[in-house]
Amino acid sequence: MTDDTSAVPLGSVVAAAGCAAPDPRPVHGTAHDDRPALARRVAAVLRLPLWHEAQALTQRAAIEQHPLWQTPPVDAGGLPVLLVGGMGSTPALLRPLRDLLHRLHCHVVVPSVGFGVGCGEATTQAVEDALAELVTTTGRPAVVIGHSRGGQFARTAAVRRPGLLRGLITLGSPLTRLFAVHPLLAAPVAALSAAGALGVPGLLTPACLWGGCCAKLRADLAGPFPDTVRFLSMHSRTDTIVYWRSTLDPAARHHEVHTSHGGLIWDPTSLAVIVAELASTLDDPLSHTPRTRGKSAA
Repeated sequence: MTDDTSAVPLGSVVAAAGCAAPDPRPVHGTAHDDRPALARRVAAVLRLPLWHEAQALTQRAAIEQHPLWQTPPVDAGGLPVLLVGGMGSTPALLRPLRDLLHRLHCHVVVPSVGFGVGCGEATTQAVEDALAELVTTTGRPAVVIGHSRGGQFARTAAVRRPGLLRGLITLGSPLTRLFAVHPLLAAPVAALSAAGALGVPGLLTPACLWGGCCAKLRADLAGPFPDTVRFLSMHSRTDTIVYWRSTLDPAARHHEVHTSHGGLIWDPTSLAVIVAELASTLDDPLSHTPRTRGKSAA
């Protein structure tokens, strides 16, 4: 599908939240010391992944004072939401989005995914169990939001248990390639995989990538998506953790924002899109009925 700019009432949500597009201009150092500016330029040229994530972390305090937080534009009325973190996720990293969902009056559950570094199939089963429990508790189908690798677990759970979902939102998730990550992160992932192969508990192994361990996960991740579930995949071309093209699942609507990989969780521009999609999901009379999907993105 092409990038989605009209399927959600984004303009009204952004206007209500007072969001503005991030300023792309670089922040220069002082006249007395231009080393910070030089470091930023070098990092940008080399696309050093964690540099941009560290920059995004500094935005969190300001976001809590943002109009989107101060005056939430949507009342979700107890909508159940399962928030699934990815590789390296911690409660602190997910807290901005979780707190915003609470402000929208969502019933939020964050399942334990073991920092997202475990066996993909085992983690997906844990996400399925948490989803089933949430739906049983609330008596309503849920929206699942998955960040990074968490989106892989979430999409697979949606394929296996479509009756439990009202919608799926993935944030910077590699959906067309299992580990479409920056080369500087490939080595640590390989090291974790090697440690898992040596028997270190709670870690993925090479079998998760190529063997029988996660064969079903790989098949479901690439398989047909249920046409009864809304599916929005968000990405950023400035993401330096996950290759943005790997987020373009043919079954999803696509929406691009300008932020970092971590910023997809806490940048106001990204949060406004998530809020708009939740509003559309609540208003969608076609939830749980077959819908026609368009062409995949180029």
